[in-house]
Amino acid sequence: MRVGKRLQAVVQFLDVSDSFIDIGSDHAYIPILMASQGCKKILATDIHSGALEIAKKNIFEAGYQDVIKIQLADGLCNVSVEDYDTLVIAGMGYFTIEHILKDQKKLKNIKKMILQSNNHLKELRMFLNEIGYALSDESVVYEAGHYYTIMQYVKEDQTLTEVEYLYGLYKEENKSYYQFLNQEIQSLLEKVPMEKRKLLLQEQALLQTYL
Repeated sequence: MRVGKRLQAVVQFLDVSDSFIDIGSDHAYIPILMASQGCKKILATDIHSGALEIAKKNIFEAGYQDVIKIQLADGLCNVSVEDYDTLVIAGMGYFTIEHILKDQKKLKNIKKMILQSNNHLKELRMFLNEIGYALSDESVVYEAGHYYTIMQYVKEDQTLTEVEYLYGLYKEENKSYYQFLNQEIQSLLEKVPMEKRKLLLQEQALLQTYL
C-alpha cells in the first residue's frame, strides 16, 4: 500500500496509544497504517458506501478486521464517540469540517484532533480556538503541485496572534511555503483594483515576520 506525503504527515501526529476515528476515511489508508504500528482501537467512517466497501476490502487484506471498525456515517452523526479520544479529518473543506465539529457534545471525550483542510485555514484555526482546542503543532507538505497544512489540536485554551491565525505556527522548515504564500499575495495585488488592496497588503506585511 503506497501512501503519499499528505497522509504520511497525518500519521506522524498519531500515537499507537490513540483510540481514534478517521472521519471521511475513504479507503482506510490511515487506519491501516496505524494498525500496522500497533494501534488497537480505530473506527473508519465515510459518507460514501462505495468508499467503505473498498476500505473493508483493504482492511481485510491487511488482516486488521479485528482492530479497525467501519461505519457508514455523515461526519459524527449516529457515531458513538464515547470510547475514542482522537479525531482525524483530512482532505475536506473548512465548512464541512466546521459542520462536523459543531455538535460539541460529541467532542466531550476528544482530547486531540488531526485536521487537514483544503481551504480557509485562518477560519479553521479561529473556530478550533473558539471551541476550546489549542493548535499544538503543524506540518506543511508539498505533494502533486499543492501545499497541504496538517494541524494538531489538543483540548486546552489558547489565543493565537494574528499572524499565527493567518499562516500557522512558525517553523523554519516551512520557509518555501511562506515564500509561496508571499508570491500568491503579490500575484493577487497585481490583479485587484487599488481600493481592494489594503487587506492584502496588511496580510503580506504580517507574513514578512515569517520570511
